[in-house]
Amino acid sequence: MTDSLNPPTVRRRSPVRRLGCTIALIIWFTLLLAPCFLIVMATQGELTISQGSLPGQQIRVWLIMEADERGLGVSSTSTQQLDPNTIGLQTNINFLLWSGQADALIYCETFTRLSASDPWTPTTTETAACPTP
Repeated sequence: MTDSLNPPTVRRRSPVRRLGCTIALIIWFTLLLAPCFLIVMATQGELTISQGSLPGQQIRVWLIMEADERGLGVSSTSTQQLDPNTIGLQTNINFLLWSGQADALIYCETFTRLSASDPWTPTTTETAACPTP
């Protein structure tokens, strides 16, 4: 029998317990989506995600199946505004190899345009980090 003057109290769960459930849910969905990633890698050999409007501005993961190297290559890009009509696109490439060995790479491509409405055109490529303005 419940007293109408004293309603039953509601127990609130602790924030730590909610955080634990959220982390467990993220891990569970990651495990569920892993076969999709593996199927794409097996059929297409690479996965790309566009990051912007510059040519080559994307995150890329690809499968390496060479005679002396096997594994994954991962590249990501970042931009440096050098002046209003010049931009540097820095590409960082890392390798996760289970057979063979490779060093990480960094290179910078410079793009220019005459005005804001014109398309970007490549001008130079260097095997170093882009200069900071």
